[in-house]
Amino acid sequence: MNIKSILLGTAAGLMVASAAQAADLPGEPVPAAVDYVKVCDTFGAGFFYIPGTETCLDISGRVRFRVTAFEADQDVPGDGDDDFSVQFRADARVDFDARTMTEYGQLRSFFRLATDSEDSILVEGA
Repeated sequence: MNIKSILLGTAAGLMVASAAQAADLPGEPVPAAVDYVKVCDTFGAGFFYIPGTETCLDISGRVRFRVTAFEADQDVPGDGDDDFSVQFRADARVDFDARTMTEYGQLRSFFRLATDSEDSILVEGA
């Protein structure tokens, strides 16, 4: 996965979200709220019941992005080049934590999906 695909995916997601918000015209009747998700406070904050079961689920995660720029030719002082390098690093993860109470105690299932990417660009000066 390279930085171009990450940036294009982010841009596409933002365009879809903004188009969905633009479709809500003022003056339309707002439908009545339906309680699809029930909060499960047995195992702490962030859990909700999976519909039709007594199992509680927590979905969490993070996304990090870092850009580092530095001089590329540090070992040759005064060579006249203004070369520098830019490094991009991104990582993301999503955690799923499912818990339910059984007659033997708490049953827990946990898994994590993670990915990371690193890319660098050399910019040559005059």
